[in-house]
Amino acid sequence: MSDVLLVCMPFGPVFRPSIGISLLKAGLARHGIPARVRYFSIDFAERVGQAFYSGIASDDKPPTHDLAGEWIFSCGLFGSTEENAQAYVEEILRKRGASTEAFDAPASEALVARILEARCQVEEFLESCVDEVLRGGPRLVGFTSVFQQHLASLALAKRIKRSRPEVRIVFGGANCEGPMGAETVRQFPFVDAVVSGEADVVFPELVRRALDRRSLSSLPGVLTRDGVEAALAHGEPTSAPMVRNLDELPYPDYSDYFQQFAASRYGREWQPSVFLETSRGCWWGERMQCTFCGLNGQTMAYRSKSARRAMDELVHLTELHPECDVEVTDNILDLGYFKDFLPELAQRRLGVSLYYETKANLRKEQVRILRDAGIRILQPGIESFSDAVLRLMRKGVTGLQNIQLLKWCKELGIEPYWNLLWGFPGEPPEEYARMARLVPLLTHLTPPQAFGGIRLDRFSPNFFDAERLGFTDIAPLAPYRHIYRLPDEALRNLAYYFGFGYRQPRDVADYVRPLVKALETWKRTGERSDLFSVEVDGSLLVWDLRPAGREPLTVLRGIDRTLYQACQVAPDLRQLTRTAGSDVVPSAPEEIEERLQPLRDRGLLVKDGARYLALAVPLGDYTPHPAVVERFREIALSLGRPVRGGVVLPIGTAGHESRARCTPRRRQPRRRARRRTGRALTASQFSFREIGELFVRFRPG
Repeated sequence: MSDVLLVCMPFGPVFRPSIGISLLKAGLARHGIPARVRYFSIDFAERVGQAFYSGIASDDKPPTHDLAGEWIFSCGLFGSTEENAQAYVEEILRKRGASTEAFDAPASEALVARILEARCQVEEFLESCVDEVLRGGPRLVGFTSVFQQHLASLALAKRIKRSRPEVRIVFGGANCEGPMGAETVRQFPFVDAVVSGEADVVFPELVRRALDRRSLSSLPGVLTRDGVEAALAHGEPTSAPMVRNLDELPYPDYSDYFQQFAASRYGREWQPSVFLETSRGCWWGERMQCTFCGLNGQTMAYRSKSARRAMDELVHLTELHPECDVEVTDNILDLGYFKDFLPELAQRRLGVSLYYETKANLRKEQVRILRDAGIRILQPGIESFSDAVLRLMRKGVTGLQNIQLLKWCKELGIEPYWNLLWGFPGEPPEEYARMARLVPLLTHLTPPQAFGGIRLDRFSPNFFDAERLGFTDIAPLAPYRHIYRLPDEALRNLAYYFGFGYRQPRDVADYVRPLVKALETWKRTGERSDLFSVEVDGSLLVWDLRPAGREPLTVLRGIDRTLYQACQVAPDLRQLTRTAGSDVVPSAPEEIEERLQPLRDRGLLVKDGARYLALAVPLGDYTPHPAVVERFREIALSLGRPVRGGVVLPIGTAGHESRARCTPRRRQPRRRARRRTGRALTASQFSFREIGELFVRFRPG
């Protein structure tokens, strides 16, 4: 029993707690105010099934911009008719409207049926939620609203207020920032207040006033009905005060989540993860915000916890939840952590797997530090392999740097999560034809998690500076019309995702089609594709097991070997000339280009401007996937002759041979929310000695 109840509604994640309300609970405790957190998200996942729920909540099934999670609960707020439901299903899910993206596939009929079935369970679910809330007798109920949680939260809030008008209803979270929060207060009278921006500083005083039945309207960043008209009339409503020193924040209190998760049907079978926050804002966005990025809203200012505080909090979390993965919420990694936090993390060997977001222009030594610190998943801001398109995005990286990072991640055992975007005004169509030719050479690297056309997100430069950047006809995406039965002005304030046209018309679907086909092939064939190299007796063996590979084996010696090895760090022609000049035969720039051309013809090397990058991943830290090993066996048997213990391969005209012997050890892939029976590592594990025996044993012919 508590006067304050904080609620996480569908479609909040099931396999990780909310860091926002967990911080608010801990902050209230510092002021002597007890609070409870209720995860009704877990209850609804049990009703509709984990796979279906997670598909909507986190797996983009159907795509997030369809807003299926919001539509499912819209009937709980506005009611529904068969005609309303059919219109959404036909236009949005089955893609029979005129405003869907060209490569946006319709939902399967099975998924459509599951969505309609889930919608039928909303009323009973909401009634069970309100009964439980009222039994607890709270005087204030706070809702966190992030991603597709707004409609479910509003629907429950409406029922609570109808049953107990004296209960104060407060909203906060990313869906409540700026005009979105102001319009929520204006359109839904059962919402007493909305906090726009970070609530950590203002929330304790808000709760005190609410419990004392005092007015909430004078608090900074707190939007109420008596001030919302003025706030909207002046443009962007002001946000609550930011936390300036993150070290002063409490540790998030996840206890309610773990109690409720353990009591659910998932408690025995699945292992959740927890969130760690080490910074807020974005240091790159402070300098040059990426044009498509709407994260951080009005709180772009970068603030980071000290290394000592970050380490203490991480140790606290791992001791309290020893089997959990830790996902870092930061939008971008603090580069200062390479000097203190990450080296100490490597020394401590906490045995925890971390996830971080970062820029893609890291150095290899930095990627190695991340690996040694236990960071096994990285989200670098890649988005494209075209310098011209990356400049339009304001990414501050080059296409070659993006490829190089993917290569280093593969070599050092880090899984990169990345996307590829298109559809920027002014982008050169020929760049997409070039990338379509490039992608088949990259199939041994990790493919993108997703790819597609951009949308306009609120708070992004593409949205607030749309006219100057070449956009026109900005309007909320079509699903909002099916979710909210409100005037256009209200929809524009409530929406986060927007559609658009181009000031200079362009047929994006036409010029990206070859690239889409290449990307789909990459995702389909990547597991059995590889390109790796190994040094043996002064020679470099480059094995090419990509679908686009021309020769399974290339042997490089002398200056060719030296040049290829020098291209591991994407040097320019001037640097390569110095490298070649130190070898047996001095070389002029034109001679260097001539020697590298056969490697480019074979797709073992790519050139971008004056720079060259070797694509083969060196064996050593890297070990091939079992599917690749099996392909290697097939190639070895087709090229060589069987001998005892392996196969002898002819590798050129010099009379040398190599013996291949396969001894893979398979481990299960890691998942973000994994079953407790799962194993921890992703790839087949070999020692370097075994790799040497497997691929590189030479003997006289």
